Amino acid sequence: MFKACEIASFLHGQLHGDKDTGFDTIQSVADSVAGNLTIVLSKPDLKYVSDCQADIIVGPQDILSSKARSKVIVDQLDVSLINQLLRAYKIEKYQLNDQGNISKFPNVYIGKHTRIGRGCHFMPGVKIMNGVEIGDNVAIHANTVIKEGTIIGNNVTIDSNNSIGNFSFEYMLGEQQQYERIESVGRVIIEDHVEIGSNNTIDRGTLGDTVIGRGTKIDNLVQIGHDCRVGQHCLMISQSGIAGHSRLGNRVVVHGQVAIAGHLTIGDNSVIQGKSGVSRSCPPGSKLFGYPARDSREYMKSLATLHSLSSREHHKNSQRGDAPRGVSGRSKVRKILDVVFSS
Repeated sequence: MFKACEIASFLHGQLHGDKDTGFDTIQSVADSVAGNLTIVLSKPDLKYVSDCQADIIVGPQDILSSKARSKVIVDQLDVSLINQLLRAYKIEKYQLNDQGNISKFPNVYIGKHTRIGRGCHFMPGVKIMNGVEIGDNVAIHANTVIKEGTIIGNNVTIDSNNSIGNFSFEYMLGEQQQYERIESVGRVIIEDHVEIGSNNTIDRGTLGDTVIGRGTKIDNLVQIGHDCRVGQHCLMISQSGIAGHSRLGNRVVVHGQVAIAGHLTIGDNSVIQGKSGVSRSCPPGSKLFGYPARDSREYMKSLATLHSLSSREHHKNSQRGDAPRGVSGRSKVRKILDVVFSS
């Protein structure tokens, strides 16, 4: 598509290494493999530079430690230039200049350059865009949109009104100090035996892939952010959401109205109880509850202790009839609350 020297010239960068290196695919730094190009978009990406396998890497001076054949040093990424490069790549990768409906199903749109397996069933209103690959025995129900480049495995069921492969919610400040969205060129990969309910949104990766692992079941009204990895045989219940770049291990259960912040890792066999807010990574086998989420047993013990203290103070004050002492007691409980919930 492009050579390293052309990318350096286009991005106004300084080239180190082979000027004629080309690439097949753009990927994230964390998932890069030989033959690919990657771009360091943020500081968290720098921790992957030393192990980066890409042939071409774009980023700040720190990338000189990488083993890439070609390094393009750009001290300050220009969002508009990066987006022009990514859009050109996306158009060619998914052949977006050659679109049209090849569907044999009534009231179903299937774009060109797609691969559809055997025994699939699509209901009216389904739209499958260019470059999508779908395995065998896949059922997609009414008004679901599968956007370009998405890969769906075998024996997958997707209910109505889903949007899969949306733009990632990743932004950078432009020259005018206004947020500009970075073009999303990654994919959504849905593995075998996944079931997805209604009215869900799954964002494509910015540079990498958003992956839903084999056998995972997703309820209605769930949001999965860009570049997330959901492990195998997970359960995600209604109104839960995962922010970008977070990873769930295998057999993780996420109850209703749970919020998981970005760039976190949730270990295998963990359970996150309803209405919890997860703000830090946790090891395998964790059972979390609360906001901020912590070990559920510790959380319940803390609540029981606070309830006991509060009841005791209230009982003492009611016996003494001493309002000032009551105020002091409540202040003591508040201090304990601050300590408990800041830990």
